[in-house]
Amino acid sequence: MNSRQASPSPCDICGATQTLSLTIHNIRYRAHTCRYCTNCVLKQHPGLFCPLCFELHDDSPLPPHHRLMCVRCPAVAHRSCAFPSTNVSAAPAPAPPFFCPSCLDSNFTYFKLPDRKSGAVDVQSAKVLVTAARIAAVSMSKAAAAARYDAERRAREAAVARKRAKDALEHLAEILAREQAEQDEEDINEQNGIVSAGRRRGA
Repeated sequence: MNSRQASPSPCDICGATQTLSLTIHNIRYRAHTCRYCTNCVLKQHPGLFCPLCFELHDDSPLPPHHRLMCVRCPAVAHRSCAFPSTNVSAAPAPAPPFFCPSCLDSNFTYFKLPDRKSGAVDVQSAKVLVTAARIAAVSMSKAAAAARYDAERRAREAAVARKRAKDALEHLAEILAREQAEQDEEDINEQNGIVSAGRRRGA
């Protein structure tokens, strides 16, 4: 059991272990909870961050003259990151086709392994790790909110079902009580009829 705890599940996509990727992130992806390494988190969410500076995009999209979209995937880079010398406040000249690093090289990895001797992580890999962790945190927060909403909805539906069941039981009890009263009245009338007939025969 301890050996299992010491060796967590590998990445669901590439099979990397925590030793190889430094961190395996729990992430909600397409309605499933997955375990992705740092590199695969970014490769599966190309439109959420700039592939050059690794800054997360907020909910409001970048203005067209501030962004560059990858020709092959949904990645969106800051124009200032791709062309640092350009003035984004001025009317930009048409940019050449942009390819994100992952589309340029199929073997590209965002995260570089720590130095074997020192164990240090370079600045870019540190940014990558933080970005992947933030994407994972946002996805799990949304999943938790969705689960909470679903649980509250189910609780409301259960309360309505309990109320309907209670009303149905009360209605059934009323019907049974009414039928029992009618049966008792019939029994009494039947007994009264037998007694009356006996009296007439005795007379």
